[in-house]
Amino acid sequence: MPSKGAVSDYMTEPSAPVEQNAPEQDVRRRAVFFIPGFDPIGARRYRELYRTQGAEQAGISGYSLGMDGTPRRDGTYGWSAELRDGDQVSEADIRFLGWNDLVRDAMSDSALMAYWQMVRTAGIYIFSGALLRLIRLRTVPMVIALYPIVMMAFYFNLSFWLAAAAHRLSPPGIDFVVGMVVFLLMMRLTRSYDQKHLYAFYLMSDYAFAARRRGRMPEPLARRVASWTDQIEQRIGSVDEVLVVGHSSGAALAVHVVAELSRRGAGPVSLLTLGQVIPMVSFLPTAADLRRDLRDVAGAQSVYWLDVTAPSDGACFALADPVATAGVSRDGDPNPIVISGTFLRTLSPEQLVAYKRRYFRKHVQYLCAFGRPGVYDYFKITAGALSLRSRFGDRGSTASRKVAPVSWFKKVD
Repeated sequence: MPSKGAVSDYMTEPSAPVEQNAPEQDVRRRAVFFIPGFDPIGARRYRELYRTQGAEQAGISGYSLGMDGTPRRDGTYGWSAELRDGDQVSEADIRFLGWNDLVRDAMSDSALMAYWQMVRTAGIYIFSGALLRLIRLRTVPMVIALYPIVMMAFYFNLSFWLAAAAHRLSPPGIDFVVGMVVFLLMMRLTRSYDQKHLYAFYLMSDYAFAARRRGRMPEPLARRVASWTDQIEQRIGSVDEVLVVGHSSGAALAVHVVAELSRRGAGPVSLLTLGQVIPMVSFLPTAADLRRDLRDVAGAQSVYWLDVTAPSDGACFALADPVATAGVSRDGDPNPIVISGTFLRTLSPEQLVAYKRRYFRKHVQYLCAFGRPGVYDYFKITAGALSLRSRFGDRGSTASRKVAPVSWFKKVD
């Protein structure tokens, strides 16, 4: 396997997959463990996404993909998939590692609590210096990170000045009551509208959760990650590949899991991180546990880690090596391999038009079908006949990735 410093031709590869000299099938049975990002919606949404988008990708790419949603007896949620590509047949047991209950608990219905979260979270990122460092790393995702603060401030000011106008126009004696009623009503209406259309309160809850302990993982989530680690360890050795997939903020959780597996000497594991926002946590003062796990996974020979981001996805830190930019990489580390999803070339013209102003839709595209598929095919990766290492092992990282250490905080546990 080439070192992570090797230059890849991924950015210049033609859109159509090249099957010349393709490796022989090395996976017939695979166990996949999917960790979503900060999402209050549970597993059924992701199963349906896999079913519909997988069928679409199979039709475009010329293979067949079947699914079985039989409930698991061990209480976990998941589904089975079978992919047939020519004479190659492979099966995948896909488990959803959910934490949507913890997400819902973190999303307060109280407007007062939401604004307190905003003030506290902004203070942590600003006064720790993490905000400036994150802006230096990638400007676009940090503009999106500031979006909920701007929108929530707008909602408050709109409500306040309408209430002030109502107070001024009301008869003496009831003016205060009228003003207060208008203020509270407008705050409720703006939040209701936001939850359906603009998602500023949701994004603020996401950032507040990450910064709750200034970067260190909250205890309830740490216990959940420990249980996932035990569950995954049981499958190592019983299948041809164990693949851990982390999407968005779930990428950091996937790193925690795989780091612990490598420390236990559990065996070979493949790690796929998609649309990662790891620096949002790793740049914070007390995220030493995450920086330690990034360092450990980066140096683990038993792990093959592929990190896929896309510059057109403004909600991720595109092409930013999460280990190097956190300042914890070491010479000779085999991981991660950082490549671009090249959405602008692999989405069809119709998809590009349809998703043009749907900025958050692009953040989910890693889990979806591409009209002009290239080497990245989520369904072949998760259910196909080649392991992650076999499929991408002869590729190095893209030359345009960011590797300069940016974080001020480099302490590890």
